[in-house]
Amino acid sequence: MISQTSIRRAQKSTLYIIYKMDLSNTFRSLSTYEAILLVLFVIYLVFDIQPPDAFAAVVDTPIGMVLVLLLTLMNFMRSNVILGVLGLFVAYEVVRRSARVNNRVPMMMYTPSQMNKDIELVQMNPPQDQSLEEEMVDKMAPVGKSSLITYTMSEYKPVATEIHNASSV
Repeated sequence: MISQTSIRRAQKSTLYIIYKMDLSNTFRSLSTYEAILLVLFVIYLVFDIQPPDAFAAVVDTPIGMVLVLLLTLMNFMRSNVILGVLGLFVAYEVVRRSARVNNRVPMMMYTPSQMNKDIELVQMNPPQDQSLEEEMVDKMAPVGKSSLITYTMSEYKPVATEIHNASSV
């Protein structure tokens, strides 16, 4: 069983690690290219910059989305961690803003609620006076409405064959 002192030690060491994490060293380790890209990413995220129509048309296709994902993953693997995380947010925003430029709205705006679906189904299926079974019985077997039964005489006489000790039903 874990003692309270070991939990406190773990908490203290975690706090010490977080305290010792100096983000200024991380930012200092950025190359000039990464620093410029970081500033561009922040500007793109902060301001509502719309992509050009030609670029948005390419990004808004499935192949364009895969390319954005591949570029994002490549950026994440080859650059600083902070730049990679910001790159994920930028990729999401690029896809979202490209869809907005092409007037493609999120699917949630057109998805009806369950209550609206139920109302529509009731309108499409009004209550019936008779069930289908009752209609078919009235149509196929009109009891009391048919003509009287007439017998026809024929020369055919059924013949019983050997029943092999079976009882008659």
